[in-house]
Amino acid sequence: MTVCVRCGEHNAVGTEFCGACGAFLEWEGADATVAEPARTVQPSAMQPAEQRTAAPKHGPGPTRPRAAQPGDLICGQCGSGNAPVRRFCGRCGASLAEVAVVALPWWRRWIPKREPATLKAGARPGRDGVHRRTGLGPAVRGVLRVVRWLVAVLLVVSAALYGLYSPFRQAVNDQALSWKQDVEDVFVTRLAPVRPTAVTATVERPDHPGNLVVDNAFNTYWAAPVDQGEPALVLTFDHPVDLRKAIVRVGVEKEFQSAHRPRSWHLVYSTGKTYDVDLADTPDPQEITLDNGEGSTSVEVHVVALHRSLQGTDVAISEIELFERG
Repeated sequence: MTVCVRCGEHNAVGTEFCGACGAFLEWEGADATVAEPARTVQPSAMQPAEQRTAAPKHGPGPTRPRAAQPGDLICGQCGSGNAPVRRFCGRCGASLAEVAVVALPWWRRWIPKREPATLKAGARPGRDGVHRRTGLGPAVRGVLRVVRWLVAVLLVVSAALYGLYSPFRQAVNDQALSWKQDVEDVFVTRLAPVRPTAVTATVERPDHPGNLVVDNAFNTYWAAPVDQGEPALVLTFDHPVDLRKAIVRVGVEKEFQSAHRPRSWHLVYSTGKTYDVDLADTPDPQEITLDNGEGSTSVEVHVVALHRSLQGTDVAISEIELFERG
């Protein structure tokens, strides 16, 4: 440890400049005997002439740059790394007031720092069968080594069988497809189209009955006068369904402004559950999400709000396509 005589700062051995005041330690003078054991030195007068050496001449000389570590201060003068507590470069003495800090690599931020293994009292790293880094005994390390070899052999044999034996390859592919299907069943909802077996309307025009909403034709439509009570459709199925989605076309396709369009639906399922749906005022097909329809054998579609037309007096729906969970 080298102590600066100007400010008393303790500096590492080999440091040319004081980290606190920037003084050149060899010119300013320093006490380098801190924490050094006392040694008996033979006076130069008593030493043989061939062993006498001239006193070293002090002066600034090249100092090996310190390898930069994460958090170090990089000197802008010589590029040497310095400990974060220093205010002057230990190599050239330049001020470290405004310097860059070595950033920790991005991958190190995601990897937790490995703590040294805690050994039992009396145990020594590398001795007593204790591994230096993991602290595992020889028995555990032996088991892990055998497991790694077995896994490696199993992978090599499986790869060879997959490439050379067709039945094994087919079995692996089938199993992989089965696992893929299981994962999709958990995270992906599969939908299948479902058609009602009967459609009735609480009110309808004779030439535009309610069953026209499921005839797969866009140029036909259900029309119902709005001055005869709340229009509604009843769609009945031949088995319990779990309705999840609907594709709807509202209004009259060729003459969109000739009739009112539904703005809101109130769905009532046969199970007693309900669900409300908002519809956009557009002649294009619109996809809507349905809920609460598990186990239903019928659903009532009540038109409770309208996008009104200045010309017509009826509300019209061209098509309703329903989808259940497959």
